Amino acid sequence: MDMLLKIFYSPVMAFRAMKDTEKFPTMSLIILLVIVIINNILMIPVTSKVSELSFSSMGVQMSDEQMEYALQIMHKFRYLSALSGVLSYCFMLVIYTLIIWVFTKIAKCKVSFQKTLELVIHCCFVVVIGSLVNTFILYYQGIETIENMYEISLTGLNVLTSSESVGVVLYTFLSLINPFQVWFLALLTVGMAILADVKYDKAFFISFIFWAIITAFPVIVIFFTHSLLQSSGLM
Repeated sequence: MDMLLKIFYSPVMAFRAMKDTEKFPTMSLIILLVIVIINNILMIPVTSKVSELSFSSMGVQMSDEQMEYALQIMHKFRYLSALSGVLSYCFMLVIYTLIIWVFTKIAKCKVSFQKTLELVIHCCFVVVIGSLVNTFILYYQGIETIENMYEISLTGLNVLTSSESVGVVLYTFLSLINPFQVWFLALLTVGMAILADVKYDKAFFISFIFWAIITAFPVIVIFFTHSLLQSSGLM
């Protein structure tokens, strides 16, 4: 727990302590997953609103009774949805760890898979907190004010423009350029340098390549999804 707190005010000390201990940070992982669950539950009304907007954009009209029924179904399965979200997040942590670990091996860095996983877990805290902050902003502005299914990310550079102005793909990319992602990249660089005993420029290169990959993935998904919907005449 102490190591987790130090991530926010003294990351260098936190990663040095992480390097010197063999104990897996189980409590940190549990806290991370609890925050994920809380955010997933809070996002259920937002997801319902986005689904409604998605149906409307594709020309699918639903009566009030049908929409109410759909919302009831989502409400009944909210905890199952939150649980599946946690399992997906755990899988994502493993994939992230595997990618970084492979990169460190290619770069001939000496860091174990477990230490890489510990690094990913602690760095992901700032991303999860960013998601929670975004959710709170959505609630503050009012979920009923959401008018575009793409414009629910409110912490990135996308707030300076709109999806209609720059297009959905660029808008999605801009939404991923936010203070929490920058913080994540900085923590990953510091942690990599300390745990792998490499210079900061090398640690930054590995971290940046990894960040570029995980940032590009949702952008590519949006690109193909949007292109498919447009070619199908659904948008």
